[in-house]
Amino acid sequence: MELPFTFQRLPPEALEVLRFLYNRQAAAASAEIEQGAQLSRRLVGRAIRRLVNLRLIQLNHNKYELTSDGQLVAHQLAEYDAAIAAKGSGDAEPPRVPRRLTVVMPRVLPANAPTDLFVGVNPPTANTPLLPHPAHITLRASALGGTLSSAEFSLVVPVDKAAVPVKLSLTPNQAGRAVRVRIDAFQAMDADLLRFEPLGGMYFDMRVAMDSNHDSALRAVGMDLLLKPTRF
Repeated sequence: MELPFTFQRLPPEALEVLRFLYNRQAAAASAEIEQGAQLSRRLVGRAIRRLVNLRLIQLNHNKYELTSDGQLVAHQLAEYDAAIAAKGSGDAEPPRVPRRLTVVMPRVLPANAPTDLFVGVNPPTANTPLLPHPAHITLRASALGGTLSSAEFSLVVPVDKAAVPVKLSLTPNQAGRAVRVRIDAFQAMDADLLRFEPLGGMYFDMRVAMDSNHDSALRAVGMDLLLKPTRF
C-alpha cells in the first residue's frame, strides 16, 4: 500500500513529527520531539522548518503544536498507518535506515575556472541498523550563478561502507559573486529504477574569488537521509 499523494511531498522525518504531535495531543519543545520521534536534532530542525512553511505546525510559547490543517493531515496519516497495520505485520513498512549525504569542496572557488565537487554517502555509524541491500540514489543538482557539469547523477549506497563518490565540476559565472548549489535526493523503489521516492534536499552557498588566487582548503556540507530498505 503506497503512501497517499498528500504525504508524498513531505520528507520521512516530517511524517514522524506529525505522528508524534498527533499522538501526544499537546505542544512539544524541539528536544521533546527529538526524543519522542527518535530523530536527530538535525532531522527535527529540517522537519520543523518544512511543516511550519506548510502551516501544519506553529510555534506557541517556545513549543510546537499542530495547526487546524495539521490536525487534519495528521489524522489522515493516522488512518493510513492504521490501514497498514490492519493488513498485517507482513505488509508493514520496515523502519528506515539513517545515512548521511556529504559534499566536499574548496572553501573558495577560483574565478572563471571549473572546480571539482565530490558527492558521496558516509558509511553507517556505530549502533545504527544496516540496509538489507544496497540503496540506489538519484541526485538532481542545480546552480544559481554557476554551471555544473551534470544536472543528474546516481549513487549506489553499500550496506556497510561508504558510497563511491561522484565528481562534479562547477564553473562560476562571475568573479567575486557567490554560487548557490541545490541538491535533491531520490531513492529508487524498484529494480528497474522507474519509481522513486523523495528523500529531501539541501542548498549551500560557495564563495568565488576575484581572480585565480583562492583558498584551496576544503570544507564539507551534508544532510541526513532516511533510506527505505528494499529487496533489490
